[in-house]
Amino acid sequence: MSHTMKRAILVLLALSFITSVTLFTFTHRGASNVHAKGVSPNVVPLSDYFGSNNDQFYALEAPHGFLRWSYQYQQGGNTWSPALVVVGKIYFEVANSSSTAVEALSNLDGSVKWSFPFPTGTFGANGIAVANGFIYFAVNSNGSAGSIYALNAKTGSIAWIFTATTSDQSFGNPIVVNGVVYAAEHSSSGGIPQMYALDGSLGSVNWSHEIPVAAGTNLASANGVIYFGGSSALYAISAVDGSSMWSSPVDNGPVSTPTIGTGIIYYASAANFLTAVNATDGSLTWHQPVHKPFAVNVSPALYLGGVYIGSMDLNMYAFKASTGVPIWKHKVGLAITTTAEIKNGIIHVGLINGTLRTLNVSDGILRWFYHTNGTITTSSPPAEG
Repeated sequence: MSHTMKRAILVLLALSFITSVTLFTFTHRGASNVHAKGVSPNVVPLSDYFGSNNDQFYALEAPHGFLRWSYQYQQGGNTWSPALVVVGKIYFEVANSSSTAVEALSNLDGSVKWSFPFPTGTFGANGIAVANGFIYFAVNSNGSAGSIYALNAKTGSIAWIFTATTSDQSFGNPIVVNGVVYAAEHSSSGGIPQMYALDGSLGSVNWSHEIPVAAGTNLASANGVIYFGGSSALYAISAVDGSSMWSSPVDNGPVSTPTIGTGIIYYASAANFLTAVNATDGSLTWHQPVHKPFAVNVSPALYLGGVYIGSMDLNMYAFKASTGVPIWKHKVGLAITTTAEIKNGIIHVGLINGTLRTLNVSDGILRWFYHTNGTITTSSPPAEG
């Protein structure tokens, strides 16, 4: 994501969350902690994790919205992708105008496990992948070849680095499937974009293959296929060798990462449609219009046969995933600017005014909300220890 786009999203996104009852607080290595009544300090409850551009990262007790702890970024900045929670640690990429880092925190109390600063003059692609004891992410710079880094998830030390061959090449966010790291590369000088498949443990190249267009969204993968959006189509390529399988035309292009269901791929387009296509051949299954565009970082969310998405038209939508038949539409009164995260029948979603709101998945009715003093650009799936 370009710095220009980041600035535009910051203007658009003002997500925050509802003041909760504080029972006691303490400070531990930069993390202020608040525990809800009845929650043991040594047990990690189901929690929401999110970052803000007020230099803070937050953990909320998800069922009721109590603040568990907050952590101040070591160098300041903002997170641009959901944090990932794996085996008691929270991993995320944080960036400011001059530096980028990947950080690991304890999900119990927000204490720092390790921090990995990017080389001077470089920046990330606003996302990480975690698998098999490694953290994977892209490191790019203006004028130098981009790289894919792998870190030891326990210590933050470098396991391997794969670097593109020419200085005009950069990488998008990698994904990991069955121990293979997939990353899309594009050239700033107009060269043919490539997809790389790397050995997740060693960083060696399994294969590389030309792709039809530079990936305009993050990658998604299932059943041996990699999906991504381009400027005017959704593309599917083989995860085995990178060969093209199909493309499905899209008015104005997808605006966010495709969501993979059972035999169906879902995406939001800049033409104000939520669209579902057949995963085998890309043929249209159904599409539904909304009255205003989706925010650029909003993907559909699937839950128990439904597909859920919020729009800039101030509504949260629920459709039947197989047919697109509307289930409900609930007016929240403000533009929705994050992907819905759903756990235990509760939708967690961010609004443009800086509020994290939770809704019943059955009817969209409000449960609770939480407010902070900064702009929240992502939300993460509620997670336990």
